[in-house]
Amino acid sequence: MNADAETLQRIERVDPVHAGTIQQNLAATAFTRQPLGFYQRFQLVTVDVRLPHRALRFKYADDGKVAVNLTPATAEAIYKLNQDEALSLEAAEVPAYLRFFIENTEGGKRRLVERAEDVQWLPATNTDAALGARKAEAVAKLHPVKVSDGAEGFQASAVVLVGNQLLACDFTVRKGGKVQLVNQQVAAESLPVPAVR
Repeated sequence: MNADAETLQRIERVDPVHAGTIQQNLAATAFTRQPLGFYQRFQLVTVDVRLPHRALRFKYADDGKVAVNLTPATAEAIYKLNQDEALSLEAAEVPAYLRFFIENTEGGKRRLVERAEDVQWLPATNTDAALGARKAEAVAKLHPVKVSDGAEGFQASAVVLVGNQLLACDFTVRKGGKVQLVNQQVAAESLPVPAVR
């Protein structure tokens, strides 16, 4: 049995409905595994299924023995994963963890962005001066995640893309992985990006 088939067996135990969809469309399915530096055991497994009428994406945390359904992930599901891992974050791990947390909660509607390449811009931003100027204004607001020590873990400042808005967000991130949004304000809006469905 290959690695994908073994992974699918573990997925079936926690998500039988989506496992059935994957099984029925194996020829059009790709499994991607991504190590998560802040976890010792679990990897992020992304399963992309290309159906004739649409593409589906399912996400799981997998340690080779058990899978955890992250489709869609809730903060509670990630906190349970953190508990199973006995997570204890270091400052250097906070940016990657915060990206993982933001992108895997709220149904993938939010994305942490640090550089122009992290955003899918409309092609017209290269030819239309007004759109190019809006893109340049937005890019000027982007920055790497800033992390500092806080009272109960870390303080982190990041830029989050939601729809066609950039939000400047401040978070408290505890060593055990609990994330709390402390403050957010609109940094840029009406970005020249594809409409989110």
